[in-house]
Amino acid sequence: MRKFSYHCYALLIAALVCVGLSGCQTSGTAAPGATASVAAPAGQNAAQLIIRRAPNLGTALFVDIKIDGVSVGSIGVGETYKGPLSPGQHVVYAVARPNQLFLSPTKKTLTVVQGQTYTFTAAWQGGTVVLL
Repeated sequence: MRKFSYHCYALLIAALVCVGLSGCQTSGTAAPGATASVAAPAGQNAAQLIIRRAPNLGTALFVDIKIDGVSVGSIGVGETYKGPLSPGQHVVYAVARPNQLFLSPTKKTLTVVQGQTYTFTAAWQGGTVVLL
């Protein structure tokens, strides 16, 4: 078995941290992998989607957000998702994670108008996460 020096381990840890920070998206913006149908260019006066997380979700759950089937972020305690949307029809999905009860995602269909802001709150209602 080959032994690595301290510097190799430090370099490996630094690389993993950098990859983790760039690939992990908090709820402040849209995810880097969002498709053109979801995120509109900033110069086109795109619509804005805001999803807040209600306190009744507790502290051990995250809310995963998808738009048109594309994962755009996850919101934890005290966080809010904010991201642009292109005009047209979109489907916004929200589901609690960990999803130990295998609940289906909640979905909202939006007909997005340029320049408008769409605000929802992800909350528990009747044993599932809903967008109010």
